[in-house]
Amino acid sequence: MRCLALAQAWQDAGGTVSLAVAELPDALLLRVTAEGVSLSRVHATPGGPEDAGETVAQAHRLRADWVVIDGDRFGTDFLETVRAAGFRVLLIDDFADRESFPADLIVNPNLDDDGEPYRKRGATARLLMGPSYVLLRREFRQGAGKREIRQTGNRILVTLGGSDPENLTPKIADALARCSDLDVTAIAGPGYDKADELRKRNASNLRIVFNPPSIVQFMNGSDQAIIAAGGTLWELLSMGCAGLSYSRNIVQTRVVQVLSHRGVVVDMGETRHFDPAKLVVSVKELVDSHKARERMTTLGRMLVDGMGTTRVVEACC
Repeated sequence: MRCLALAQAWQDAGGTVSLAVAELPDALLLRVTAEGVSLSRVHATPGGPEDAGETVAQAHRLRADWVVIDGDRFGTDFLETVRAAGFRVLLIDDFADRESFPADLIVNPNLDDDGEPYRKRGATARLLMGPSYVLLRREFRQGAGKREIRQTGNRILVTLGGSDPENLTPKIADALARCSDLDVTAIAGPGYDKADELRKRNASNLRIVFNPPSIVQFMNGSDQAIIAAGGTLWELLSMGCAGLSYSRNIVQTRVVQVLSHRGVVVDMGETRHFDPAKLVVSVKELVDSHKARERMTTLGRMLVDGMGTTRVVEACC
């Protein structure tokens, strides 16, 4: 999704984009091609030397100016191969844990990365760090209108990314379905593979939506959302929706803890430590606290202004 966001901004600036993939769910394939992004299939193990070779060959065929690389499986050797072929490399990174970083630009939106993890590994790339460089799709840049902070915040959105690998959505739905005063909408993304299990939930206060074309309307129409950090966290903040965020890895944990300390989100801990009773208490507290939700709206939009893709494209030019 963040690559698609960058692709849209590149197109808006007059450029063309091709997405090279080895794996892509059908629903995302349709979404990418609908955006006017051409698709290049890579028939190799992702991140391996054959993948690097195919990527270079396709970049030459397309006469690419930049190769954008996003994914933990693309290590130092992959980056070196692409850059040695004469292409400028933009690395979208989360963990700063590669052996070295042969790239021209590195984008990392995480809050407290000051560049030291990259510099101590010899990186000479220009660093675009922090939430000013969050990559948001066009729908978020256009959809962040004025938000009404309702006195009672009982409209709840549950969205745990494209695949929800821990299958937490049914557990959250079960916990909230017991609270008849809540109006709950649960979103299942394009990579979610437990649809039959989720469809068994039929509580009167629960609506389940599968792979909607846009999630903006749901974020705009909700008083608070339950998420699992990652890109969804930045999307939610840009929309000004109060959020309760779980985390899946050490970087997400750090980001959510920092944001929680600032009063921007509610830290729900790691997904593997899910506690339904704790969730219900936290949701109810936000339902009743107009002031807390108002503060979270203000702080979230101050932090993520939706202009990150524009700033990254400008850095490439």
